[in-house]
This record gives sequence, structure tokens and C-alpha cells, in this order.
Amino acid sequence: MLTLETMKTLYFDCFSGISGDMTIGALLDLGLDFDYLKSELNKLPVEGYALSAGRVTRSNLSAMKFDVVMSNGEKHRQHKHDDQHDHHHHHGHEHEHKQEHSPEHEHFHRKASEILMMIRDSNLNANTKRIASEIFTKLAISEGNVHHIAPEDVEFHEVGAVDSIVDTVGAAVGFDALGIERFLCSAINVGSGFIHCQHGVFPVPAPATADLLRHATIYQKHVQTELVTPTGAAILAAVVNRFEAMKGFVVDRIGYGAGSKTFPDFPNCLRLMVGEEGEASVESSPPGKVIVIEANIDDMSPQNFGYVTEQLLAAGALDVVTIPIQMKKSRPGHLLQVLAPPDIADALSRIVLQETTTIGIRRHTADRVILDREFVEVDMESGKVRIKVSRMDGEVVNAVPEYEDCARIAREKSIPLKRVQLLAVTAYMSGKGK
Repeated sequence: MLTLETMKTLYFDCFSGISGDMTIGALLDLGLDFDYLKSELNKLPVEGYALSAGRVTRSNLSAMKFDVVMSNGEKHRQHKHDDQHDHHHHHGHEHEHKQEHSPEHEHFHRKASEILMMIRDSNLNANTKRIASEIFTKLAISEGNVHHIAPEDVEFHEVGAVDSIVDTVGAAVGFDALGIERFLCSAINVGSGFIHCQHGVFPVPAPATADLLRHATIYQKHVQTELVTPTGAAILAAVVNRFEAMKGFVVDRIGYGAGSKTFPDFPNCLRLMVGEEGEASVESSPPGKVIVIEANIDDMSPQNFGYVTEQLLAAGALDVVTIPIQMKKSRPGHLLQVLAPPDIADALSRIVLQETTTIGIRRHTADRVILDREFVEVDMESGKVRIKVSRMDGEVVNAVPEYEDCARIAREKSIPLKRVQLLAVTAYMSGKGK
């Protein structure tokens, strides 16, 4: 039967938003080795920082707190970023005090294109490079959109650049090390209120963050502050396959990454869950449930229906029928109707959209009542024929010889097909079935 293998899946539970440091904290809590993370980040030509990680509690919940500390002892996330193109006006999770940059950092910038080249030219493995580049590219595109400049020309202040590089590459190192194949994400609590930065006062979520969360489900609850940072949003935008509530997911390990801020009676943490997610097989899908996929088609060559039917059946459709219908403006057309096991309904829907001229399909779930079936083989003088026997409450209600078996004998022996079929049923009824 049709089955799809389970995949190692990471589920982002963003009940208190997400930032780069929270993501890495949660990955460390899940088992990412801290020394391995440091050695991988050392493959980049970035200096003047150290990493720290330790256990903290947030509303009585134990979590890992990850930080990047400048060589002068100050935490990156506690700086005030003055560059107008710097995407990180770190607020919310990543802001406790504001301090001015030290003079040696005042005018040092790195362009997004330089940072991407640095990642590409490093000795990191191909998967880590791919993920990190995707995250950083998303970040640069959103900043470019907000400031109306080309993504590659987005400039990062030295402190913000180191911060962004560590967060994006560190997250990529973690995802790669844990062998994650699929990423899912809950609805995201973005916080509320307003943030103050160099450009003025902005509503939460900040413009770059809002730009990155366009395909996610977001809400505002519990606290009046920014809960999602641009880096956190960029991680989600780059890796998440589906933004939806958890379903069919077996959790193996859970990790908590702490944010910088603490709230009364509300744990400011990101929860990451790692487990196996697999589409249910045909056998394990709800008994009797089937997805009906339908399309009305009035502008396709009739011979193409044969081809699309073959494709659908080969891909696992339970049944495919084409019904002549009268459409609007008295046009003759066809209703294509496909019965699909729930686990492959999406794949079959794609075939219908690719192989027919329809521009839309309808899908609904139907209950299917089916009889218990088995094949019984009968021996006749002219050859063997399989009989499909259907039972209800143990009683036989149908016994039908397989067409292909009967047709083969009819051709070989030059006997009328309906005579072979009659002989096969007679043989079954007289108890010759095995």
C-alpha cells in the first residue's frame, strides 16, 4: 500500500515570539553541543566576540539562555545600533539597556553581499551554508524592502553584523547537527504596542519583521512589547515548510530558549519540539474517510482524459471517473472526479492541476462504506481465474470473476468472454475455490 516515510521534524512553538538567540538557546537545550557550535562558528572570519550559554528560569520554567559577548565584555544585544540601514534595532527579547558603541565600532559597516560571500567561502558544510544563506538573504530582502534599497546593499553596523552572523549561522549549524528534514511552526505571538528606535516610533511588529511574517499566522497576546525580532522572523521565513497547528506529530525531545526580558507569570521562551512527522499510510488513515477531488472541464481535448486518468491511478488514486455534464452557456463538458486516500490528496490535486486545463478544484471529505474483500482462485480446465469475493457481516454478497483473467482465457481458447465468466462463477459456487 501507499506509505510515506516519517521525517525528522522540528516544530517552532512561538507562544512568546522568537529571536535568533532564543532559537540557539532552545537548540542547545535540545542537545546541540556548545563546543561544536563554537568550533563551527570559528570557521568564519569574525572576531571580537565570545559566546556564553547557561540555564535560567523564566516564570519557573528552566531554559537555556544564549548570548554573544563582545571582547570588551559587553553583550551585543545591549548596544544601541545607530546605522540607519542596520536591520537590528534590537528591542523586545534582545534589549535590556541601551549603550553607545565604543568609538572603534562607530563607522565600520559590512554589506549583506559581503556577509553572504563570507558564508559561501567558509569551510562550513554545504547544508549549513545553504540554510544560513537562506536566512541571511531573507533578512537582507526584508530590510531592503523597508528602506527601499537593493538587498545586497543593506549595510550592517559591525556589532549588528556580528550579532546577525552568529544568530543566522548558529541556527543553521543547529538545524544541520540535529538532522532536521522538515520544519513546522505554530501561530506566532508577535507582542503589541510600539518600539522606539533611531528612526522614530514604530508599531509592533516592526516593519522588517512584519515583512518577513507575511505567510505566517500571527496574533498579539499577554504582553505589550516586541516579541519577534527580524532575525527570528527571518529564520522562520527561510526554513518553515508549513505554518499550522500540530497534527500527526510524535514528540521526541523538547527544548526551551530564554529571551532577555522577563514578564510576571508568563515564560518568555521559545519552545522547540523535535520528533517524527509522517503522513498516515492508506491503512492508518481514518477508516472509511476519503478525499473527493472534483473539477469541471469544458476546454480540454477528450483524449487527454485517458492520460490524466492513467497518471492519477498510477499515483495511487482509489478511483477516477469522467462524467459528461452540461455547463453554463449550454457548453458540453466533463466532471473529473477522483477518490483519493487522505495522505496523497495533495499530490493527486497537483496532478489534476498540472495535467488538465482546469484552473481550480473542489475537495471534500466523504465517508466510504466498503465491504470486506478477498480474492479466491478457482481452477478450471481452461485455466486459473481469481474471483473477488465481498462479504458483509461474514456473509458473501458478491462473487465477481476478475475481468483480466477471464479475457486472457477467452483470447487463448477462442471462447466467448461471457461464457468464461459464467464458468468461473459456477466453479466458485461448486466449491472449487481455494
